[in-house]
Amino acid sequence: MFLTTLYLSLALVAFLALIFVITVMASMVTLFFTKVPFVPTPKKNVKIIIDSLDLKSGQVFYDLGCGDGRFLIATAKTGANAIGFEISPWAYAKARLNIFLAKSPAKVYFKNFYETNLKDASAIFCFLLDRVMPKVEKKLKKELKPGAKIICYGFPLPTWPAKKIIELNPSNKKSSKIYLYKM
Repeated sequence: MFLTTLYLSLALVAFLALIFVITVMASMVTLFFTKVPFVPTPKKNVKIIIDSLDLKSGQVFYDLGCGDGRFLIATAKTGANAIGFEISPWAYAKARLNIFLAKSPAKVYFKNFYETNLKDASAIFCFLLDRVMPKVEKKLKKELKPGAKIICYGFPLPTWPAKKIIELNPSNKKSSKIYLYKM
């Protein structure tokens, strides 16, 4: 009996370790190709960003690289059609789980947002890195309709002047900022 329990426990530990290794490896491969790691936006800043978007019921909200889905869940509560794109397997699985647990109507797709036309967006959110922002800016300028709102967390669009910049901690020069844009 003791040996059976021991073997089952060891098998469970080995299985969990294998899942962990596969998840880490998949995330590292994703990071290699996307050049953007999964780093969640602090929860205290989610409300600031959602309020800044002023979303109305029925509007289309896209989260480009939605991570764990926290923005999708929050925007769906406004009545917006919240849709996220994520290509990190671990973050995608976490977003699906969080959306399920929240009983949210938000949707997340295991898909590269560069391969999706964003023309019907009322609002866009992204928390990416400065090295990908030129490509993101080009895509947004090409596809978004007039009046669409864009919020970039931490990294601005390189040539597009922001309508508003929210300083989250003005006394700290290294503190993140929120950049608001409008088509």
